[in-house]
Amino acid sequence: MKSDEQIRWKMKIKQWGCELGFVSVGFTTAEAIEGLDSLLETRSEKGLATPFEVKEIKLRIDPQAVWDQCKTVVALAYPLPATQPPLKGEGIIARSAVGEDYHQVLYQKINQLINSMVVNGWTGTPRFQVDTGPLVERAFAVRAGLGWVGRNQQLIIPGYGSFVALALLLLDQEIEPDQPCTLDQCGTCQRCAEVCPAKIIGKEPFQAIHCVSYQTQSKAVLTNEEFSKIGERVFGCDSCQEACPHNKKRIQQEQVTSSSLKRGVDLLETLNLTKSEFGERYKLTAAGWRGKGVLQRNAFLALRNRQDRRYQEWLTEREKDKGIPPIIIPYLD
Repeated sequence: MKSDEQIRWKMKIKQWGCELGFVSVGFTTAEAIEGLDSLLETRSEKGLATPFEVKEIKLRIDPQAVWDQCKTVVALAYPLPATQPPLKGEGIIARSAVGEDYHQVLYQKINQLINSMVVNGWTGTPRFQVDTGPLVERAFAVRAGLGWVGRNQQLIIPGYGSFVALALLLLDQEIEPDQPCTLDQCGTCQRCAEVCPAKIIGKEPFQAIHCVSYQTQSKAVLTNEEFSKIGERVFGCDSCQEACPHNKKRIQQEQVTSSSLKRGVDLLETLNLTKSEFGERYKLTAAGWRGKGVLQRNAFLALRNRQDRRYQEWLTEREKDKGIPPIIIPYLD
């Protein structure tokens, strides 16, 4: 592809991405991310990676190991929905898990983007991943110029913040890359580290397996220390991002947006979810992928953590009819 044609395609893809609601779109090469392999290997060797991560390091850093025809990687960032803060006593759902599952939203958006490319003469066969693919999206987003990875391990987009979902579009034609982001505006700020319930921010390598967001999704039995750190969280954790100064503008905007989605849930209702209620409320959200039991367990632990009187009442009632979900049994006194 000639240089002028590359420029035209880059401008068009960015334009179409913007029209579809992406807040940032950038281009990078299909070369492997330099230096990331040793970091990932160290995390794995020390048992700090989560089971959700692909074990083969090469697939995480090298687009051509994922798809040998890849020549360009397009990084895309899509905004998470505006939300209302939980009310006192409610369980907390992270922004990434309210509303329609962001995986499905991005699948639709990227397919629309690819359709626009094809209709306008693109002859390649693009592939893409949204979160669940092997490639480390944040690393490619930095190299594509979208932003920098903050102290809290989140991609921070200058002027926007970190409340975004990331995706990668792999192309089998070369397009001139954007300049990597060289900013790091975290400086000496420690706000994310100060509020992290697990106290893992700032420690190297990053202890993903101890992150509270991961633990709210894990089906493994949590230790007393782990479940006490969950607090009133039912799915995910936004603490480090809410404390980040780069998200201040976004959070202020949420407070005046009438269409904001609820992020607080009734803990007892969540604990008592029926199969049909789970399907209706959570099946199509990112909080539903781990199943009803995980949400019930977290609601149970949240009631216990806040010493809610309903915790003991529920326990007494359920013990009579032996209706306690199996995932909760390890946490009974």
